[in-house]
Amino acid sequence: MTGPTKPESSPVPKMWALPEAIRARLGRDAGPQRAIFEESHLLLILHKPPLPDQHERTPAFFWRSPTGEWRCTEGRGGLTSLLELLETYEKKVLELESLEGKASRAQDFHSLLEELAPILRASRGLHRALQQARELVKTDRDLITLRDQAAAIERSADLLLQDAQFGLNFTVARQSEAQSEAAHKMAGTAHRLNIIAALFLPITAIASIFGMEIRSGLADTPTNFTLILMVGVALGVVVTLLVNQRKV
Repeated sequence: MTGPTKPESSPVPKMWALPEAIRARLGRDAGPQRAIFEESHLLLILHKPPLPDQHERTPAFFWRSPTGEWRCTEGRGGLTSLLELLETYEKKVLELESLEGKASRAQDFHSLLEELAPILRASRGLHRALQQARELVKTDRDLITLRDQAAAIERSADLLLQDAQFGLNFTVARQSEAQSEAAHKMAGTAHRLNIIAALFLPITAIASIFGMEIRSGLADTPTNFTLILMVGVALGVVVTLLVNQRKV
């Protein structure tokens, strides 16, 4: 035998005199940003600006009665609270624009993009919901102003995202170019050292051999010294040419 069913909770205030047709379209959670219009009642479900690592969105509900009176769950109430929500988005975008102007490293741009991406997605949902409300309640001119303001916020966030992506790509390309140039210089230095080592290797080897306490049969004369030196230099040149050919 089953017990009594537990009544489902509603995300909107119970004291609001909303039609049952609107409440029937709501789940336990607020869900995405949207506008619901039933029996001349308009319910706006919007989200506050999200944080970078915030997965759950914080909803804000705005109800317009058939008489044109606004009520909300945030701020000072009325249409003022809806304007304050839009101003919160604008201030956040301006703050991120300031960070974009100061960014100089790839990590700076990456952190900016992490914070900006959810703001852009939320501003798109905000604009879409207000556009729906404008189409549902065509007699309310305040919704036109709010819709246009939301569109400007979305555009600013979108342009800022593009600028941050361009800045990140340029920074990464500049760092790669600097690393490639440094590697090229190191390769050139290493090649010059190889040439020097190849040039003096035969001379060093011959000097080491003749410096041993072994009878070589050659007299210790200036002529023999010059001859050995010339042979060592010739061998060094040959080894250097072989090194250059192997590099090519």
